[in-house]
Amino acid sequence: MPRRLPRWLILTVIVVVLALGGLSSLGVTTVRRSFPQTEGQLSLPMLSGPVEVLRDARGVPHLYADDPQDLFAAQGFVHAQDRFFEMDVRRHITAGRLSELFGPSQVNTDAFIRTMGWRRVAEQELELLSAKTRRYLDAYASGVNAYLRERGTGDLSLEYALLGVQGLNYRPEDWTAVDSLAWLKAMAWDLGANRQQEIDQALTAAAVGSERAAELWPSYPMHEFGPIVDGGKVSDGAFQPGGPGTGAPAALTDAQRRSAVPALETVRRISAALPELVAPEGLGAEVGSNSWVVAGSRTESGKPLLGNDPHLATSIPSVFAQVGLHCRVVSDACPFDVSGFSFAGMPGVVIGRNAKISWGLTTSYADVQDLYLEEIQGNTVRVGDAFQPLEVRTEQITVRGEDEPRTLIIRSSKHGPLLSDVDQDLQQLSGGQPDDGKNYGIALNWVALTPSRSMDAIFDLNRAGDFAQFRKALARFGAPSQNIVYADVEGNIGYQLAGQLPSRGKGDGRTLAPGWDPAYDWRGLLPYQALPYTLNPPAGYLVAANQPIVGQDYPYRLGSDYSYGWRSQELADRLANAEGLTLDQAEQLFYIDTNRFAADLVPLLLKIKVDDPWVAEGQKTLVGWDYGTPADSAAAAYFNVVVNNLLEHTFRDDLPERLWPAGGDRWYAVLSRLLEDPKADWWDDKTTPDVTERRDDQLQRAMIEARKEITSKIARDTDHWEWGKLHRVTLRHQTLGTSGIPPVEALFNRGDFAAPGGPAVVNALGYNLRNPEPYRVINGPTMRMLIDLDDLDRSRWVNQSGVSGHAYHPNYDDQTQLWARNETWPFLAGRDRVEAAATQRLELRPGQ
Repeated sequence: MPRRLPRWLILTVIVVVLALGGLSSLGVTTVRRSFPQTEGQLSLPMLSGPVEVLRDARGVPHLYADDPQDLFAAQGFVHAQDRFFEMDVRRHITAGRLSELFGPSQVNTDAFIRTMGWRRVAEQELELLSAKTRRYLDAYASGVNAYLRERGTGDLSLEYALLGVQGLNYRPEDWTAVDSLAWLKAMAWDLGANRQQEIDQALTAAAVGSERAAELWPSYPMHEFGPIVDGGKVSDGAFQPGGPGTGAPAALTDAQRRSAVPALETVRRISAALPELVAPEGLGAEVGSNSWVVAGSRTESGKPLLGNDPHLATSIPSVFAQVGLHCRVVSDACPFDVSGFSFAGMPGVVIGRNAKISWGLTTSYADVQDLYLEEIQGNTVRVGDAFQPLEVRTEQITVRGEDEPRTLIIRSSKHGPLLSDVDQDLQQLSGGQPDDGKNYGIALNWVALTPSRSMDAIFDLNRAGDFAQFRKALARFGAPSQNIVYADVEGNIGYQLAGQLPSRGKGDGRTLAPGWDPAYDWRGLLPYQALPYTLNPPAGYLVAANQPIVGQDYPYRLGSDYSYGWRSQELADRLANAEGLTLDQAEQLFYIDTNRFAADLVPLLLKIKVDDPWVAEGQKTLVGWDYGTPADSAAAAYFNVVVNNLLEHTFRDDLPERLWPAGGDRWYAVLSRLLEDPKADWWDDKTTPDVTERRDDQLQRAMIEARKEITSKIARDTDHWEWGKLHRVTLRHQTLGTSGIPPVEALFNRGDFAAPGGPAVVNALGYNLRNPEPYRVINGPTMRMLIDLDDLDRSRWVNQSGVSGHAYHPNYDDQTQLWARNETWPFLAGRDRVEAAATQRLELRPGQ
């Protein structure tokens, strides 16, 4: 999606906005003509029997059928009713075809995705799936296509109407099974580690040296914060719940590292320009999730409670779509009775529950991506002391407004595609003269580029009935790697690391590897049996909030780009003290706003002698602060602005602009370590060569500058300071929500809410300090789900937006206010309760 719309579309949208505003009846008709039929009867030719679609007041569809293919055909139909434009844009992204809709501005995006070959891998993946899964995917596609055939393009969504006014002659193609599978590649890209870390580490090392660069990626404090699985070992190739890893950093010379900079810059720039599918670029473990599960020994009911809130890019519509999929009679022939959060464009439920089990997901930050520095000569690549041919293929990119397609040449080494080729000006790395006179490229090795059976796993998970079936289902899951917590109605709780992980040779995947040395090649994949899991841990609870997965005795390296533990340990400490935990008390865990890092910094700030009474007023807001970050907190506002200024004045003089701190979890960890060394070289401001600054000098400076900043942005009087006046959240439409034209954005965007929480806080509403509005929220809980295994219909949930993707539909943003107020609403799935709550009934019948 373009970050700024092309001129033709801007002018078109202005005309349409004026029409909608000036001709109210025309405006209402244009907006509402895409609203779907949700009551009465409709005929779908592919159905073998009737399917009921019951919707409650918030529009959540619960589907009832006698045949699983009918069930998934109906899900495809309903997803298309609610969100087809989103689905269509997603498939254009994953196929590298955005330029067909949005023109030349998206050519580099398309080239980058074509180079990785997401759709090609999805096509190969389809061939691996079981016959049953392929039937379900085809049924889903037939439901989508049934909806497309009954409407013209302009009747599918307001977005298409805007494009149509400009004269876009476009009719969406039929949906296919591959369109559904390809979305998993987009999820794997945004949630995969540690591509961005490898790039930034290599560029930082080139700028300041490898030793100083290492200080900006501190090791995880295992002595302070615990992993997900406490204890365990691998014996005879299988993990047993409850010797150190191998490998060393890749051996590149300083000259080779410097020579890699042009290619790395290309990959970094193009990667940052990709659409924010689910995760903002560059925030690392800031984009993660919280999940936890509590055994009945710690709850009031005596049965488990399970909570999950994935932290992804804020958007409207939300990344997730709520749905219930129910066989009227559950049997081997029709085994589904599952409800929860799905992806529009893909059948099944990704996070949720069935009648016997529930599960929640957080990204594992397992390292499944490695970058290789390849030495290139023409279309050959060095392997050992010889050169071998690169794999070369050609693709055509059709560009809106251009008569002839553009030709893209894609080259791959044995490690994967050469991402540095995407920028045509740097195909031979002409952006800089290598120190050693050689040409280099950057290749990506990534497990998601190997076809897997993830879709089989999702369907198996949806119908699993116990922990053994749960683990068996996840054995087929490929990418993205996920932490999956578990609870069942029998009272069991558990955890499984899911996804394919590489088995490395030499090197540990943290830094750029020399592609010409076969010792650094992958040796295959880790066996699923060796991946960490646990069932009914003695502590009576589990927390998976992006911290390390298992202790240091685990023999394989899983990852390094983890969250540094402030969120996970806050949850663990609360659950360790829980007795008789009620549903209401459990819900409050979502909203914890304590900033644990503040306990490291605030005592030092309060020791600084401040002579200026005006600055001292700001300092005094921190006296007696409990480190909570509610939206009305003056202390939270001042603290976060102080941290911003401390990062700016400590690191910007040492690093190039592209590597300036974005804030958040990792940079909190850097500061936490650095505060222990008052004379560290980082504290010295290189722009003042006649003065050597120390820690306390920078702390004082940060408080002074923060006082100025917060006064200019809020008020002089500290009584008017509130964190929520700086920390705001607007849900932005992915394609038209950042046009830069207020009337256009007003059509699709929603809200400008005061937000609590912040980076490294359980209520993780993160921001990027490099943005023009540095404290504006860009990622946070995209949904919240709390499952009560004692009475499933007492469960609770909320989505970041509504079910509908149609602007101005009643269900477009009707959950947003609840989400912003830290509230949930009942998550019903039992037939009687769903019937009682239903406000709309649609019967889908077989026929023409």
